[in-house]
Amino acid sequence: MLRQIALLAACAHAFVPPRRESLPGLKALNAALSPKEKAEQYWAGEWICADCGYVYDRKIFGGRYFEEQTFGFKCPQCSGPRRRYAKLVGDTVGVTLDGGDGPILLFSGVGFLITCAIGFWISNADF
Repeated sequence: MLRQIALLAACAHAFVPPRRESLPGLKALNAALSPKEKAEQYWAGEWICADCGYVYDRKIFGGRYFEEQTFGFKCPQCSGPRRRYAKLVGDTVGVTLDGGDGPILLFSGVGFLITCAIGFWISNADF
């Protein structure tokens, strides 16, 4: 029985997210930068959750910039992880350099037309 309790405690400890201050080589961000440096180096725009559309508001989180949030931060609306947030630029989310969905839609349409043409040709062929 005691062995099972010890195993359970070890497993529970494995799922606790690490604190940023406890990781080797990283200093606390608040102590590392002055408020002026933070304003210059951190994103001045808004961060948005890609899953639910929640816009991060510094005032709600005690004036903390999004970049200062720890690894265990979750979206307050959908509980999505920190990595699911993206920069809100104008009315687009994030910046993509791959052309967006245009090339995918173009080649999907061309592939569909080729498939239809081959199907029509095979259905009219005398084998």
